[in-house]
Amino acid sequence: MLTKRITAMVESNATELSKDIQRKLLSHPTTKSYRKVDEETLFRWIYDVSSRFSYWLSEDNEKGEVKEHYRNLGKERFKQNIWLPEVISALYLVKRRLWEFIVAEREVDSSLDLNQILETSFMLVRFFDHAVFYVTQGCEEILKEKFGYEAPLKNPERFAEAMAEKAKRAEEMEEEARLPTLCFTKGMIRLE
Repeated sequence: MLTKRITAMVESNATELSKDIQRKLLSHPTTKSYRKVDEETLFRWIYDVSSRFSYWLSEDNEKGEVKEHYRNLGKERFKQNIWLPEVISALYLVKRRLWEFIVAEREVDSSLDLNQILETSFMLVRFFDHAVFYVTQGCEEILKEKFGYEAPLKNPERFAEAMAEKAKRAEEMEEEARLPTLCFTKGMIRLE
């Protein structure tokens, strides 16, 4: 595999990368809930990805440990009151920092080096796309268990209901406000 040297480089710098990512998560406006998490715990979450980078990238993302890990992660974060948009934002911050490291630390001396960077970048994007998908599934499973919620797109009947409800609300909002009319009858004013 072309990416072996790059993944080894990420893993050998895992501690430094994890600390940097942790600082970003704690200061970024889209990941405020992570400030409630113990810093040591947060570091371990991040370190798990960067220290086993080659393992996570080589795992079959359609099934296996990666799928279960990130579905469970979605459930855990929901229970910890870290909302899905923040979890997704955190995953994207991790992905971006890893990508920046890969690109910045490599000198492109040949087309082989460029191919290594491109292959690793592709695998990184694919991995985090799957991670976001599975985290979202985990959150949806908790919503369904706790509240009976089912995402509209999973069930065509539910989707039709949701669209009808949306149309109904739109109609209600479009109705013109009717002002009362005045009717004068033998010295009396009556509102109709």
